[in-house]
Amino acid sequence: MVELKKVSVIKLLYYLIPLFLDAALLSTYLQGGIIYWLDSNFPFNPIIWLNKIFLDYWNGPFFPGAPNAYSQDSLFIGLFIYLFYDIFHLSLYISEFLYLLIFLYLSQIGFIKLLGIIEKIFDKKIDKYTYIGALAGGFLYTWGFYAYSPPILGVNYPFFVFYSLFPLFLYFSIKYVFIDKDYITFSLFSIYLILFSGTQFAAFTFLLWAIVIYVLIMFSLWKLSKKGTLVKLMSRNAIIFLFSIVAGLEQLYQTINASIGAYSVGTHQKFLGKHIVISETLSTYESYHIQTVFSLFSNYDFVGLLVFVSLVAFVFGIEKDKISKFLLSMLFLFIFVGGLLTGIINVIPLYSLSSTPIGFAAIGLMYSIQFIFSGFVLSFTSSLIFSYVIPWAISFINSNYKKILAIIVILLILSSYIYSFRIGEYHAGFRAFNLPVNATNIFYPPSELVNTGNYLSSHAAYYNILEFPQQYASGMYDDNGTKAVWYTIYPLSDYIYGTVIKSPAVNVVYPLYKYFPSCDFKNITNYFVLLGAKYIVLNKQEYPGPGVPLGYAGGYPWNYTKFIDALSRAPNITLLMENKYYNVYVINLNVSLLYPSEGLAENLSCNQLFFLYSNNTLKAQTQSVIYGLGAINITNISDVHIKIVNNYWNEVYEIQVNASKPFYLVFDEGYSQLWEVIINGEINTHHYIANGYANAWLMPAGKYEAILELSIVSTVHLLYIITFSGLIILALIYVIYKFKNFKK
Repeated sequence: MVELKKVSVIKLLYYLIPLFLDAALLSTYLQGGIIYWLDSNFPFNPIIWLNKIFLDYWNGPFFPGAPNAYSQDSLFIGLFIYLFYDIFHLSLYISEFLYLLIFLYLSQIGFIKLLGIIEKIFDKKIDKYTYIGALAGGFLYTWGFYAYSPPILGVNYPFFVFYSLFPLFLYFSIKYVFIDKDYITFSLFSIYLILFSGTQFAAFTFLLWAIVIYVLIMFSLWKLSKKGTLVKLMSRNAIIFLFSIVAGLEQLYQTINASIGAYSVGTHQKFLGKHIVISETLSTYESYHIQTVFSLFSNYDFVGLLVFVSLVAFVFGIEKDKISKFLLSMLFLFIFVGGLLTGIINVIPLYSLSSTPIGFAAIGLMYSIQFIFSGFVLSFTSSLIFSYVIPWAISFINSNYKKILAIIVILLILSSYIYSFRIGEYHAGFRAFNLPVNATNIFYPPSELVNTGNYLSSHAAYYNILEFPQQYASGMYDDNGTKAVWYTIYPLSDYIYGTVIKSPAVNVVYPLYKYFPSCDFKNITNYFVLLGAKYIVLNKQEYPGPGVPLGYAGGYPWNYTKFIDALSRAPNITLLMENKYYNVYVINLNVSLLYPSEGLAENLSCNQLFFLYSNNTLKAQTQSVIYGLGAINITNISDVHIKIVNNYWNEVYEIQVNASKPFYLVFDEGYSQLWEVIINGEINTHHYIANGYANAWLMPAGKYEAILELSIVSTVHLLYIITFSGLIILALIYVIYKFKNFKK
């Protein structure tokens, strides 16, 4: 009994060590502040979240290829913060600290459990060194090169939750498939809870690698351990697959839409004469080399190379048993994906399959080699192998003193890594969006960036600002309630898209994804006017690969030179300020996203419309293309006056109208029937699609007030249906199972 208690205390320490370590590192990282998540919409009102989730897909119908993710997974993240902050009334810093700590800790616990169950399947004894190896591997997986850097922790990426829970998901799945006797078990319920976050469908390319890892592990364990029949393996995995679909049904639908958009854009549009997906793949090859794969655990190539050599030496030097064969499969996947990332295995020839029935899969694989996705595989497989390096290496040491010394050396190596990322990723804090806490920044903001943000905050009023080129705008900081400071994550490819930022910094960012065609613009001004942009910020410090704005010169100016020339020749555009990071331009035209229209009835796509605008064929703000019934041509609407009285979260507009003739009111948001115009208490039913993406209403003449608002009642009902349908199915399966046993 005494020995049992002793073992239990030791195991308890193994599980508490990562908790204390994560808490210490996280507090160091946050420095009393928060990471401002892009879609958080402080103060985390669930109703506003529903709007953002189901309706505000960043103008997705407008811009081909726009991501329709950030849905069920963002709700999952938001509700955690809402629970801590609004229900338990914890501080915003403590709320985010607990939210992040929970998932970081679960990630490392998952690694310990995963390692243990793999060894159990191979009938290998689990000793204290196994736990030490699992702690080290779990630490590298959680805080390693891929996890600590963007996209997992540093920015708002939906991968964070599923990345953290993936080891636990594998543990419960392996336990359910190979160990559990019944079909309805606690393991299955745990799998459902993990999948319910929806984050497994955050991006199809990320899901692709998760499936590859899952299938390889399941098949390798079954083949090597000979546990269970093939029928049991297939049937239980089929149940897990069904649960995965049900748990993330809504998110899966949006992922499919986004994947179709990405496929369409990647194959049908070009940049600098190359198809988008080819251009993006070549950029990946230029940005990542073989030392990138070596340096997963360190900023120093020689340390990464040492780790990689130790992994290879371990796998080939370990006793040739079943577990070594299993690790060989992990090493093979590591080397294979590393080859894809660096171009040693060239995927460009896959483009020739784009017009075939399997073209969708071929293009998806080309996208999936980007480090933002493939880094997940490299991180997981190398961390898992590394977990076995430590107990294997220690087993060669006979003296307990030398074993303790070896553990100290391992801790020193890990400590040196911790020191390197603290120095490399140190941050400054800013007050963001009038939040009652500093928003944690992840870099030292250059003065040029601060000055640009401050200038726009003081001059832009309520106009839109378009920043390009970029991948994601991760935030717009406000240090005292009036001055905005920006930072952004830079693109992995050669094509251009931008972000409209509404200033002053009281709203979240609205990325606008539109690929600039590889042709000369006759009038690029009208292109930007159509986007509703008053100020253009040209980003000259584009950096190849995931990262943060550089505090020094030397980025890769792939895109901006072409646009400096285009903007310098464009009419009605003036250069206001210039520094080594940004050029700021102003459009000398009136810009509004809510405007009256003549309503010319033509059948044009939104892409055709952009070309017409850029070539002076149509005039922005006086004409629009209406898809609907009986569009009316109005020759003169100069006496129409619209005044926007209030704008709450981009959801409610109060409009004062004074018009002598009927006209079309065009609202430059993605079309949705949930947008409603109410006049004198009645809904205006003359609602059409304008310009192939926007909303338009045929408005009566007269002097009156109208309200433009978003109706989300049906959205709430839909969310309830989606949320509880999976639980109902789970309950039905359980009842049927119990009834079947009762009949026996």
